[in-house]
Amino acid sequence: MERGYLRQAKIWPLLTEDHELPPGLQEVRAFLDVLAECDQEMRRALIAERGHGRDDYPVVAMWKLMALQLFLRKGFFTDLLGELRRNADLSRLLGFNEVLPGIFALPDSTVVSRMHVKLKEDAYQARLKRIQAKTVELLRLEDPSIGEHTAEGSPDIRTHGHAARHKGDSEKEKPATDPEATWSVKTKRWKGADGKPHEEKKCTFGYKACLNVDVRQPVILELQTVTGSTNDQLLALPVLEGAVRIVGRGVMHTCAEDKGFDSEDNVKEAYRDLNVAVIVPTRDVPENLDKLPPEDRELSLQTGGNVVRDKYTGEIACYEKSVGSEPIRREMKYAGFDKEREVHKFRCPLGAAAATSCKAFASCSAGLGGEQGRQVRVDMKTDYRRFAPVYPRSKRWERLYDGRTAVERVNSYIKEVLRLEAHCLRGLKTINTRVLLAAVTLNLRTLLALRAAVQRLKAAR
Repeated sequence: MERGYLRQAKIWPLLTEDHELPPGLQEVRAFLDVLAECDQEMRRALIAERGHGRDDYPVVAMWKLMALQLFLRKGFFTDLLGELRRNADLSRLLGFNEVLPGIFALPDSTVVSRMHVKLKEDAYQARLKRIQAKTVELLRLEDPSIGEHTAEGSPDIRTHGHAARHKGDSEKEKPATDPEATWSVKTKRWKGADGKPHEEKKCTFGYKACLNVDVRQPVILELQTVTGSTNDQLLALPVLEGAVRIVGRGVMHTCAEDKGFDSEDNVKEAYRDLNVAVIVPTRDVPENLDKLPPEDRELSLQTGGNVVRDKYTGEIACYEKSVGSEPIRREMKYAGFDKEREVHKFRCPLGAAAATSCKAFASCSAGLGGEQGRQVRVDMKTDYRRFAPVYPRSKRWERLYDGRTAVERVNSYIKEVLRLEAHCLRGLKTINTRVLLAAVTLNLRTLLALRAAVQRLKAAR
């Protein structure tokens, strides 16, 4: 009986190699096929480490199970194992040992937990990161425009633990159950229908993932997981450098960021070292800006000149000064960026009508600008944030800044659809492993969609 059982256990998988999968698992098989294009290093490392040890649960099958978790939208390990036990075709597809027809040797929760602990080791986290970078390379083969215009954001990721509780009237003092986690605070400000300013603060105990994503396709180019209280300004440049390294220098042109990333060093070094124009609004603008008098906001570009710049908004304006009347202020027209000289150009707002409409036409050196009126140049060094490579008051800046919402869409997808926060996990490396797996899952889903679109176009022809 024992010999017959063993013989049946060895022969049965051979008889079912060509077993046709139900329609629900065709997408799973497609996902595993594209994963196999990226994870060969991971598989070799797991097999080499297993060596000649017990192979009750094949390490490659365990790795595919972990990689498939968020694709199947199973946040908790118990949900994932429940699906595995329910679906024999899935167990066969992953490669678990089939001991009897339709009966598989399947891992329990402790085996899955040990596999997750294995993946959060430094060597395996580095391999996971290389898998994520490989997915970007495959995506750029399908769509070379991926990575040209990007956006950065830092969504919060909660931990399963709770913060420290201090001694109070009704509660005893308790330490934090996740010592590595810290509080992050997101502040949202807007003006209501009544015209009054409103403010809302959201506090999260846990971590944050700084993401660099493509603005057109749902692709995570680079990521870094940190504790919740880490300053966003410290994350902007390292994540941007990592994204440029993955897509290649010279590919990325712009990166839209929210106000939390604003700093002069980030804007300047991104352009000087990476040749990337950062699209970010400035932070240090007074709330009562409209009520400030011009003398508190404006600085003259030249001593004694009639052209000024607003030190808060970067607006360039000229004054028509004439004897016996109040000066007339006009905002100058933006005329583009001279990349070689690294200066922004501005022209007289009256244009060709300046000679007849402006009483100060002769006195403001308008003759140097010809019939179109005066032209001035403002160096980026004047203020790297308000005179960034893409001028913040231009229409192009507004269009590019709209791309920042791509981060919000990716954040919503990995949290709501891929179940990123449905877990019982704690610790920075553990959360980083989950974020990396979410990035790989999202990128491979996008890759499948792009390849399917290409196939449909070929079929239509």
